[in-house]
Amino acid sequence: MCNLGKAVEFAGEVKGAEKTMIQNIKNLMKNLKLSAEQAMDALGIPKIDKEKYAAKL
Repeated sequence: MCNLGKAVEFAGEVKGAEKTMIQNIKNLMKNLKLSAEQAMDALGIPKIDKEKYAAKL
């Protein structure tokens, strides 16, 4: 696979992981009645990434 193909594949994997994490946060918020911050803490999301996920909820 060429480098461009690998880059596109990697970008797709990152986007998929991000979508999964957002869904996990939403599930914790709904099912356990957690705030977004509490859900992200429970998932061990680094502080640096919390703003990114909060903006997408």
